Amino acid sequence: MTVQKNILSPGVSFDPDAEVVETSGFDLTSFLQMLLVRKRIIIGAAVAVVALTTFIVFRMTPMYDANAIVMLDQRQNKVMDVDAVMAGLPTDATSIENQIYILRSRALMSRVIDKMHLDQQPAPEPGAMGVLSAAVYFINPLRWFGGPVSAKTKDEVDQERRNSIIDGLLDAETVTALGRSSAMKITYRSDNADKSAAMANAIADAYVDDQLNAKFEATQKTSQWLADRLEQLQSQMQAADAAVQQYKADNNITETVGGGSVIDQQLGELNGQLILAKSQLAEAQAKYARVKALAANGQAEDVAQVFSSGMIGPLRAQQADLLRQKAQLAMTFGPRHPKMVDIESQLRNVDSKIDEEVKRVVETVANDVAVAQAHVNSLSSSLGGLESQTTVQNKAKIKLTELQARSASVHQLYEAFLGKFKETQGQEGIQTPDARIISKAVIPTWPAAPDKIRSIELALVGGLLLGLALAYIAERLDAGFRTVANVEGLLGVPVLSTLPELQGVMKEGGQAADRIIDKPISSYSEAVRGMLMGLMLSNVDQKPKVILVTSSVPDEGKTTVALSLARIIAQSQKRVVLIDGDMRRPSILKSVQLPKAGAGLVELLSGEATLEQCLVKDPRSNVLLLPSAKVAGNPPDLMASRAMENLIAGLRTSFDAVIIDSAPLLPVNDTRILAQLVDAVVFVIRWERTPRNAVANAARALADVKAKVAGAVITRADADRYRYYSYGYQNYYSYNKYYND
Repeated sequence: MTVQKNILSPGVSFDPDAEVVETSGFDLTSFLQMLLVRKRIIIGAAVAVVALTTFIVFRMTPMYDANAIVMLDQRQNKVMDVDAVMAGLPTDATSIENQIYILRSRALMSRVIDKMHLDQQPAPEPGAMGVLSAAVYFINPLRWFGGPVSAKTKDEVDQERRNSIIDGLLDAETVTALGRSSAMKITYRSDNADKSAAMANAIADAYVDDQLNAKFEATQKTSQWLADRLEQLQSQMQAADAAVQQYKADNNITETVGGGSVIDQQLGELNGQLILAKSQLAEAQAKYARVKALAANGQAEDVAQVFSSGMIGPLRAQQADLLRQKAQLAMTFGPRHPKMVDIESQLRNVDSKIDEEVKRVVETVANDVAVAQAHVNSLSSSLGGLESQTTVQNKAKIKLTELQARSASVHQLYEAFLGKFKETQGQEGIQTPDARIISKAVIPTWPAAPDKIRSIELALVGGLLLGLALAYIAERLDAGFRTVANVEGLLGVPVLSTLPELQGVMKEGGQAADRIIDKPISSYSEAVRGMLMGLMLSNVDQKPKVILVTSSVPDEGKTTVALSLARIIAQSQKRVVLIDGDMRRPSILKSVQLPKAGAGLVELLSGEATLEQCLVKDPRSNVLLLPSAKVAGNPPDLMASRAMENLIAGLRTSFDAVIIDSAPLLPVNDTRILAQLVDAVVFVIRWERTPRNAVANAARALADVKAKVAGAVITRADADRYRYYSYGYQNYYSYNKYYND
């Protein structure tokens, strides 16, 4: 809704310094009024859009959609570790999105082209295209001018055509994920139902084959890489083994079957022998010391026990027997008895043998000690030599260990790669794709596009929205007045009446003012009566007699208003004179369809004719007309003349009402002069046409001369639309029954 500050102050005077202030906001009533008033625009836009859409839709080539569904299969072959080379596809949202991009990749479309031999099919001619496609093809400005001439090879031309085919496939293909599952729907759109199903299945097959080929290619590449790597490792392994053997030969390192060094083995054996020899030496030394001690003490029998001897035992037995015999003989014979002497001799002989045997035993034990010592010395010497060799070899073994570790590492790596190579070769025969087709595309029986009903429905909605937009633009661009409130809010003076548009009368060649005579109880006549009543009430104490009718710009209907007002007053048996005050463009005689007069206002004011000679009777009423017979050369001077003042003063006394049809305010200054001589000014505004700025400027012009503005009159209001702005549809028809239009 628009709220405006008055340009004219209340009453009969104007405020030229007042400014227009507009604030806007949404008003449901105004919006509904706009819908009712601008319904033709809204309905027309909707009908145009629906008609255009219907024409286009029914001219469009039917398009068919075929759907194939593929699913990422989580089942895996457990015969071998098939994920060893290329892991199976996960089924999370990101992976599904990745697969959608693969399904819409140019590489996959290239496989489809090869599979379906699309590059061998002829390219469509412009006439074979759809209506819209052909139109775009022919109106394409790029075809109007020859492009740069370039010599392209056949391969380049073929590649361009292939790229064009791929672009067409991508435009026709749509891939969507189905809910939270791992399934994806492949939709292919074509103007041929059979082709749409065939292409959807071809894309699905190409996708599954692409996955399987990707695994095969990955396995083959892996096998080839492993074979190359094995060959490298084998060479490295041979070189490492040769380095170990060469190093052993260079450093005289001989290893046993178990992998140890021969010197280490010998050193171990010598250590064992040395320990045993030292033990034997100690034992021999202990025996020797014991035997020497026993021999020194004369304990030959103990010597025999320490060191077993075959001779000492019998000699000890013989010695014992001789002692027994000596004891027996001593009881009988004396010491010098031959038998006693013989026994003594035998005893000495036996003792001598025992001593000799003891000495021999001692010497034998001593010899054993010497032998054991020599053995120990020999083993110690050999051990020392081996230890020296061991020290040298241990230093050499540090490098040997490094070489052996390197060789073992290469051997281990070779074995690992060899096992992986055998495993990879075993996978080539059991590879399965990670996706499978769970639903093949079938030939569609009904086109998917265009959806005619849906398109028309959307066109209807779009047309209504467009109509609303156009209606709103028209409403906002309309700078005229539509309601009484608009005029009164801007000018601050009452609207005396609103005169309806009489399109039928104008088309028949008649005048709106004739309705006063022909249809005195019509809506137009009632509106003029309302204007007259407003004029009379504008100054109750001194009712206006001299009334000036003016407007801001031409063609507002002021002449019609002046004539209608004069005729309605004349119907009350009053004497009325209508003066054609527009000396530049006189129009009164034309309005009443009279020929040009011989004398008029100009001649009257210049003294060339009398009032009686200038007055002309209205052929359809008792109104007397004072026309302007010719265009004056100096209208402002005549208006400001004493003769003009005298004329108006004389007419005021001779007639009950004096109506002056003046010139527009903005083009000329004539009306400003006349406005100072009259009792009331009627300001004419054409409904919806007169710009508000023009009305405001004209009002300021009247305010400058302190004109007595009785009110405004709105002319030529469209009855069908004005009722929505003013008093509503139902009320209008309830009032209209009182009229005779």
